[in-house]
Amino acid sequence: MPICLFEDFSISTLLPLTHVNPDFDLRSGVFTLRERVHQYFENEELELFTRMALAEAIAERSGHPVNRQGTADLFIGGSTILRPALVHAIREHRGEDRLFASGRRLLAATVATASLREKLFSWLKTGLIREELAHRPHSHPDILEFDVPVTEVDASAFRFPWDLISWNSVLLKEDASFFPLGSVDERAQVAASAELVAPENIFIGADVRVGPGCVIDATDGPVIIESGAVIMPQALIMGPVAVGRDSRIKAAAKIYEGTTVGPVCKVGGEVEESIFHSFSNKQHDGFVGHSYLAPWTNLGADTNTSDLKNNYSPIRATLEGREHDTGRMFLGTILADHSKCGINTMFNTGTVAGVGCNIFGGDFPPKFLPSFSWGGAAGLTEYEFDRFASTASAVMQRRDRILTEAERRLLRDVFVQTSAQRDFAP
Repeated sequence: MPICLFEDFSISTLLPLTHVNPDFDLRSGVFTLRERVHQYFENEELELFTRMALAEAIAERSGHPVNRQGTADLFIGGSTILRPALVHAIREHRGEDRLFASGRRLLAATVATASLREKLFSWLKTGLIREELAHRPHSHPDILEFDVPVTEVDASAFRFPWDLISWNSVLLKEDASFFPLGSVDERAQVAASAELVAPENIFIGADVRVGPGCVIDATDGPVIIESGAVIMPQALIMGPVAVGRDSRIKAAAKIYEGTTVGPVCKVGGEVEESIFHSFSNKQHDGFVGHSYLAPWTNLGADTNTSDLKNNYSPIRATLEGREHDTGRMFLGTILADHSKCGINTMFNTGTVAGVGCNIFGGDFPPKFLPSFSWGGAAGLTEYEFDRFASTASAVMQRRDRILTEAERRLLRDVFVQTSAQRDFAP
C-alpha cells in the first residue's frame, strides 16, 4: 500500500523556504525527506498531500499523485526527522492503527482501518486550508482524539529553517549508511596525486572526477561524492560532507564539515556547515557558513556571510516579518528560491531573504529581505514580477530546465501573497 507524505503544520515557520516547496522537499543531510523515505522504504509507492497552491507544481516536479485521498497505510509528516529508531518503530507496528509522536507532536501514523485513514485525511485537508489562508502556524491536533494507541518516540521535527542546518551533520552520518563506504566506482577517475584520508569512510560514485592535489579527509565523518560530480584540482573536503550528482567543487575550494552540496550545484571558496539544496551556485571565493541556499540561488563573487556575532550572543532572525530568537550562536544566511546577490555582497548574521530577491550594492543589506526585493543597503524596491520571471526562465534554461506555467503561477501567487511585506518607505 502507498505511503502518504503530508505537509506538516510547521510550513509557516519554515517560510520563506516553504513558499514554493513542501516541507518534505527541504534538504538536510544527503537527502530530502521524500528521498529519505525512498531509501528506508524501497520500491513503495508515494502519495503526497500539500497545500492546494503547491499541488499542480509538485505533481509536475515529482510525478507522484498529489492530494488524492488514497489507500495509504503509512502517513509521515513532512517536517519529521526520519531516523533509524523511528523507522524501526514504524516497521514494528505496520499493519496496526497507531500514531507516533514526540511530546504530543504527531510525526507519523500506521493505518489498518478505513476510519483512521478518513480521520487523518479530514484533519489534513482542514488544517492545510487554514494554514494556507492564515499564513501562520496552527496548533497540532490533540492526538488522543484519534482514539488509537500512541507510541512516544525519541524523534523530532524541523520547525525553523535553522533546524535544517543544526541537524545536517547528524543526518549526513546516518544517510551514509545507504552508500557503500570504502569504495570507488570503477568508472570514477581519481588523480594519482589526490589523497583520500580514511578511505573506509569515503564513497566515490560513477563518472566522478577528482583532480590532482585534492584532499578528501573522512577522519571525522563520511564523504559521499555522487555520480557525475567533479572535484577540481587542489580542493579540500573534510567530512561529514556530501556532494550531489553532477555537482562541481571548484579548484582550491575548502569544504568543511557539516556541508551538503546537493545535485547540480557549483561551489567554490570556503564553506562550513551549510546546505546547497540543488541548482545553487557559489562559484567564487568568499565564505559561507551555517547557511541554507535554496534551489536556483546564486552568490556573486566574494560574497561573504557572517555567522557569528562579535559578542557571541544568540542570533535573532526575522521570518516573514516576525522576529525569532534562534538560540544559536552560529547562523549565517537563509536564501530562498531564485534569490541572487551581486559581487562583494556582505550578509550579516541571521540574514533571511525570501523568494526571488535581487540583492546588490555596498554595505550590509537589511537582515530581512521580503520576497521579490530589489536592492540592498541603499534601499529596496519591488522586483517587478515579469522581469523576475524572465530572468528565472533564462537561468533554468541554462540547466536544461523549463519554467513551466504551473511553476510560474505558483511564483506569481507568492508575489501576490507577500506584497504587503514590500511596503518600502520612499
